[in-house]
Amino acid sequence: MKHFQLAIIAGTLAASTSALGQNLNYSLEADDAQACGAFNGQASAVDVDFGALANTRADAQIERRAGSITYRCNNRNGFTRMIASQNGGFMTLNGDATTDRARRIAFTMQHTGPNGFRPQQLTTPLVTSHRDARGAGDFLRGSDGMVLFRASGVQTPAQGGAPATTSVFAGTYRDTVTITVTAN
Repeated sequence: MKHFQLAIIAGTLAASTSALGQNLNYSLEADDAQACGAFNGQASAVDVDFGALANTRADAQIERRAGSITYRCNNRNGFTRMIASQNGGFMTLNGDATTDRARRIAFTMQHTGPNGFRPQQLTTPLVTSHRDARGAGDFLRGSDGMVLFRASGVQTPAQGGAPATTSVFAGTYRDTVTITVTAN
């Protein structure tokens, strides 16, 4: 009989131990949306004014700094950057598309910093892929550089007693350069 009582006590202890040892799990989750872009501390649209190019000889260039640019992206695969000129690397008379040399002024763009490039005319969109190869989180913190534009003057030399003139028609010349950043 004593043997029977011990078995009942042992069985009761085993049943209560398994009920007390039940696990409870908490599943945690959070979402972080992708955020990639090109940012300028001043504005999302920056005006670059070359002034009166008619007063600058055609063999000289005017340089304008367009401020800094910061690339930020929280995608671990990096981003693709496209830099495009609306008029194929030319400021055109009134911003209208044209191939007439007398209605357009060529310009170049330069970008300094680790994601930069040498001065070039944006005749076609410049597309590059960027990735934080070192794993240091450069694009999480932001990668900086300066943007510079250069345009040649349009003044032609005086000839045969006539005063200097220009190689393009009078008016306002415009173009829009757009930088688009897309997560890879």
